[in-house]
Amino acid sequence: MPERSEPPNDPIDERAALEDRLEFQRTTLLLKCGGLTPEQLALRSVPPSTLSLLGLVRHLSAVEAWFHSYDGQPDHQYFWDYVPGSTGGGDNVDITRAADDLASYQASVARSREAVAGRSLDEASPGEDYTLRWIYLHMIEEYARHNGHADFLRERIDGATGE
Repeated sequence: MPERSEPPNDPIDERAALEDRLEFQRTTLLLKCGGLTPEQLALRSVPPSTLSLLGLVRHLSAVEAWFHSYDGQPDHQYFWDYVPGSTGGGDNVDITRAADDLASYQASVARSREAVAGRSLDEASPGEDYTLRWIYLHMIEEYARHNGHADFLRERIDGATGE
């Protein structure tokens, strides 16, 4: 299980505050998936939704690409059926690939951290109007929304609740 630290109430600066909040959200997702079998990770919510914890992991692996654009490297195939440029992939889960998808998520996050290390929050994403500051805020929002979904999914699976 990953360690999750509560972000400080008095961050050093804006960048530290954004990074701490995003890391808190990323770790929350992994904690929601912790200790579950591949079958449990792939368990769907309620019809007609196809939402699952593994699907959320796959989706968030793909949307980390907001940060990847800063490293100038080509789009990368982070999971077994990734379509370059896609932010989807959450519906197509395979229990035999659950460990691969979790490892791919962690690789995508690692690339994100490296891609923006030392960059100014005012720097626009290549080819876009979005600044790095906006992307951090958007990603915190994205994770918070999906971690809310993860709360309900985990509770349905084994009754676990909480942050």
